[in-house]
Amino acid sequence: MKLRKKSLCTIACLALGVLASCSSNASAEFDTTKTITRYSRDTTSGTRDGFFTAIGYSEAKEDDTKIPGFVKADDNGNMISLVKNDEYGIGYISLASLADSGLTGVKFEGVVPSEEAVVDGTYKLSRNFNYITKVESDVSEVEWKLIKGFKLFMSSQEGLAIIKSKDGILETSIGSATKWSDILKKAENTDVKEICNKNDGTSVEIKFGGSTSVEKVAKALTSAFAEKCPTFKPVHNHTGSGAAYKGTQGSEKDSVNSMHVGFLSRELNDSEQAAEGSSGRICKDGIVCVVNAKNTYKDNFTKDELKKIYSTEGIKWNEI
Repeated sequence: MKLRKKSLCTIACLALGVLASCSSNASAEFDTTKTITRYSRDTTSGTRDGFFTAIGYSEAKEDDTKIPGFVKADDNGNMISLVKNDEYGIGYISLASLADSGLTGVKFEGVVPSEEAVVDGTYKLSRNFNYITKVESDVSEVEWKLIKGFKLFMSSQEGLAIIKSKDGILETSIGSATKWSDILKKAENTDVKEICNKNDGTSVEIKFGGSTSVEKVAKALTSAFAEKCPTFKPVHNHTGSGAAYKGTQGSEKDSVNSMHVGFLSRELNDSEQAAEGSSGRICKDGIVCVVNAKNTYKDNFTKDELKKIYSTEGIKWNEI
């Protein structure tokens, strides 16, 4: 009986030793001596603008030389794919894209990225989602009615519910907004009601583009509005926030890159002077610093740490 007890004890100890060994190996899987692969968006990106502004490195917003040796991500989706396939990578994406990304969203200055933290202001990596449209004189009468209708729909109860469902962060309650049916009853919206009630099989293309971070929200809104307004046919081509002003009121408004409505995940800058009443805010969003799911080394970054990472070529994980 004593031998049996001793054997069981030995087996238990061995088992615990194996578990301890496995646990030790698991914690050692992430090699902190590896160089950090630093991924960033291009200089037209609103997410890049917001990220570098928030970490106190504004000089890197439009100057690639300030991020020596970085790897460029074409858009929000490409950034997700690149970091997802690089155990030692780091990047930044829209909070609206985090849930389905498969990446780890890291705390910023000790605060977990969340909708609540963006709204109450404790999470400082945030920005606005904005829109800009063509001016009335640059489009046909029907196109203008459809643009006007889409703008009204965005601010309706139904529109705000869609924005929230796609992880847009609202600062006002959906219940306080006007229902779409009531918007159409207003005398000043008779033209929109007329075009939305038209159902003769004809359709008019309304082109959308700009920010890839806003793309998910934009496509959901246009799809829902198309159901309310059969004449409305949305066409999307999102390439980045920098294209929004150019394609609506700027240098490319009459080119193949022209669009009726552009979206930005940043504010219009001093060189992008929008006509009165042609631009506005859709909702708020957070920006999240992301790492590969296998990276368990850091669960929080400070502004200074992120600035050091992005300004230093060849920096290793154990150097932060």
